[in-house]
Amino acid sequence: MGTRLYFAVGLLVLAVAALFLLPSQGFTDVPPFANSQLTVTDGVMLHYRTWAPQEAPQGTVLMVHGLGGSTFSWRYAAPALVEAGYAVVAVDLPGFGYSDRARRIDHSQQARAGYLWQLLDSLPQSLRPADDETWHLMGHSMGGGTITAMAHQRPQQTAALIYAAGAVYNQPPRAAAFLLRIPILDRIIAQIFQTFFITERRITSTLASAYGRPPEPSEVAGYLTTLRTSGTARSLLDITTSQGPPVSDYLANLQIPALLLWGAADTWVPVAQGERMAADLPQAVLETHPEAAHCPMETHPQWYNQQVLNFLNHLPSP
Repeated sequence: MGTRLYFAVGLLVLAVAALFLLPSQGFTDVPPFANSQLTVTDGVMLHYRTWAPQEAPQGTVLMVHGLGGSTFSWRYAAPALVEAGYAVVAVDLPGFGYSDRARRIDHSQQARAGYLWQLLDSLPQSLRPADDETWHLMGHSMGGGTITAMAHQRPQQTAALIYAAGAVYNQPPRAAAFLLRIPILDRIIAQIFQTFFITERRITSTLASAYGRPPEPSEVAGYLTTLRTSGTARSLLDITTSQGPPVSDYLANLQIPALLLWGAADTWVPVAQGERMAADLPQAVLETHPEAAHCPMETHPQWYNQQVLNFLNHLPSP
């Protein structure tokens, strides 16, 4: 009986500490980029950036980052596409970058797809070729699941799919999702995560694994700055509890040209998943880099950008 009492008291102390120590959620920082914009879709605030070529664009590309990423993840890909004549929109998904950190946002891939289509609907026609409402959707890792759901929702507006190590076969464990719906436990875990995992040392180690090489200080700072935004830890927990149908179920029905770009040294989403996607997507082409790991658009940008441009430039006319 005494042991149970001590455990209950200890749990109560941790819960109270979490209530006071965990930073308040919500967006508080001002986006630092000259091309930053904010919009609200379904009550969720999204931060996004746009780049337009000097002449009328020959197409528009939406870029969706992976877990822990932001528009920073596309710092090499966006300028290359703009220089080639494409307009680019890069977005921060809810819970990341400079987008909303409010509690209980629906982070399922289906809900994310809805947010992003509403965002694209609101953009000016000047970002798109005349009379062309289609989009080239590019997604890295978790963002690969988002663009898959987007293409499923509006196949007629999806001109092409570009996956950078796309994660479409993974689902959060249901047991973890159940536990994180317990409010006190939810706050305790979020506090622990915010305090001990979103640190410079941890992010450096994580990036080293994702990059397949030690990250530069500027790369660590690019990720750490936004991950330290108030409410990130709780958003990560909400992502675990937001589960929709597996997006992999959509692949076989997507009659859309698709490019799959993978690093052969990727230990996060192994190239075997790319091979599986290439078999499941009817119009997919898989290209791999022998030395790249999980973030080829960052670590091998010249190869990545050339593959993307070759693919886009050889798409059939709409």
